[in-house]
Amino acid sequence: MTTTEPDLAKWYGIRPWYYEKLANQVIENLRKNNMDGMYIPTAKEARTKIFEMIEKEVPEGGVISWGGSVTLINMGILFDLQKAGKWTCINPFEDIVTPEEIHVARHWMLTEGALDKTIKKWRAGLHADLYLTSTNAITLKGTLVNSDGYGNRIAAMMFGPKKVFVVAGCNKIVRDIDDAFVRVRNVVAPQLVRMMGGEPKSKEEEEWYPPCSRLARCGGEPKILRNCGHKNRACGMTTIIDQPHIPDRIFVILIGEALGF
Repeated sequence: MTTTEPDLAKWYGIRPWYYEKLANQVIENLRKNNMDGMYIPTAKEARTKIFEMIEKEVPEGGVISWGGSVTLINMGILFDLQKAGKWTCINPFEDIVTPEEIHVARHWMLTEGALDKTIKKWRAGLHADLYLTSTNAITLKGTLVNSDGYGNRIAAMMFGPKKVFVVAGCNKIVRDIDDAFVRVRNVVAPQLVRMMGGEPKSKEEEEWYPPCSRLARCGGEPKILRNCGHKNRACGMTTIIDQPHIPDRIFVILIGEALGF
């Protein structure tokens, strides 16, 4: 009987190979679909590379904005941009998100005044030179699938900002659109709602939470697009971007790690 510890390095080493293979297939199809992309092995490398790309893409004094993204917040990119002082940064969540916290917003619990202020910033972001975001899912065919509550992020991805950088971990790659919908509803939405809302503080407040925040899965049936019907669900609007008419406006950076939701 062996008494030595098993060498697990070779098993852990499989994932980078797997992610790169998937990413290369996605990028090849993005280019067929009037978009473009690149693969970066680690989030650390990506943080440096993306900042360099932004410096080349946006002139000093240019406007940069972004959508809510756990990936971008965790990577530190958004705070790098604001600290650099080179660009006009429209941060829709500046009164809600600080470098010390991950929460994006308790959308349905904002006061009326705070919500109006945030919506104005969302609209201003549509005129940015560069918009940063992640994606809820991306298929092997290079199709981006995203859901929003208010629609600010998906609107900017589709039209408005001159350039869009989509930054995503390879854990968001799925086989096809059906799998993308299942991922959005069963993986993204429950975690997003829970993150934004935290623990309900009362029975009355709990009624504001969609069922996915309790079930850790969709309260409807994603495969047939049957939703839970809750007025505050995070998947109130869903878009499919598979062949935009403006060439290379959308650039996807796929990272060989599991990032975000």
